[in-house]
Amino acid sequence: MTTTTSNSKNASITDEMVQHAESLLGRWLRRDVHWPTYAENIAPIDVRRWAHYSVGDDNPLWSDPEYAARSPWGGVIAPPTFLYTIDSTIVAPGFRGIQWIYGGTRWDLYQPVRVDDRITARARLIRLEEKAGRHAARFYVQTGEIVFTNQAGVTVARAEADVMRIPRRRAGKESGGIEGFADRDTRWRYQPEDIEQIRQDYLAEVRRGPEPRYWEDVTVGESLPQVVKGPLTLVDIMAFYSGRRNTYPPLRMAFLDREKRPANVYVSPTTGVPMHPAAGHMDDEIAREIGMPGAYDQGWQRANWGAHLITNWSGDLSFVQRFTHKLLLPNLIGDTTWMRGEVSTAYKEGVSHLVDISYRGVNQRGETNVVGTATVRLPSRSADDRFEIVGR
Repeated sequence: MTTTTSNSKNASITDEMVQHAESLLGRWLRRDVHWPTYAENIAPIDVRRWAHYSVGDDNPLWSDPEYAARSPWGGVIAPPTFLYTIDSTIVAPGFRGIQWIYGGTRWDLYQPVRVDDRITARARLIRLEEKAGRHAARFYVQTGEIVFTNQAGVTVARAEADVMRIPRRRAGKESGGIEGFADRDTRWRYQPEDIEQIRQDYLAEVRRGPEPRYWEDVTVGESLPQVVKGPLTLVDIMAFYSGRRNTYPPLRMAFLDREKRPANVYVSPTTGVPMHPAAGHMDDEIAREIGMPGAYDQGWQRANWGAHLITNWSGDLSFVQRFTHKLLLPNLIGDTTWMRGEVSTAYKEGVSHLVDISYRGVNQRGETNVVGTATVRLPSRSADDRFEIVGR
């Protein structure tokens, strides 16, 4: 068979690609984007590995069965972003050989995910928009809808995710790659006092835990205690991948996967080795092909960090009902991100007592690299609110 690699000089966005993507709007798609694809009961280790390795959150509610059994939930529940490990939320059909870059997700969460749940996901493309901006002359944004259902047929969550489709640099200097990122510092040089400050920020991290944060005690405008993440290393990115239930295929399985998806491969001009384009998260050469200055994080990592910030503040007796995040800048190997947020509103919706939170990630350069919002249900001293989570 003839293999078309990502190094092809013809890997530009064509009208035929756009028409093909448009023809897929609204159709439920096969979800074998990542390997392996399966629906098995969630084990305690699945939740623990995601919380510890992919999020960096050691809240015992996610990982200690005895602690969780004493909580109002009666057992281990998963962090708000756990469903990323069931389905990536990447819905990007129709642009064969064109780089995809994850932009962010908007989540509606209806009930917690628990150990022994069996979650399946359906996904479809619901929007396709042509864009032109400061980072690329012409690109497309694909928006997908992903619906997550448990073993009882109950919808536990719905997500909408944005994916940018941008030709790689080898498609041509004028249209390929992401402009404006390649000249960024690829490795930040820290002084000993910088590392000491980061160390102190880690030691100062506060988790509310089992003490209820009552809705009546929340003040609009109050700040959430910050969470620091970094300096980002290759070990952190590898740990993120190891915490997922699905990942990219290795060794023989990688070669077999390329037989099915020949366009989904990058051949290094330096070594001649074929690799999955996702290796750009760990390999500078691949990262630079799409205009990144060097290896960078998986965008979901910063979603995890935003959720970590929020649940540290809201405590175990809370539930994140809505959660959004939008990536603004790449988070490079060596970068440190401080997650910060504040309460924007507090209100009641039926018997639920809710707060809206806005948050952001700020790196060591003083740049905001991610922004997001959350709606959190908190316990109330009111007798009519028993904090029962009802599935849909």
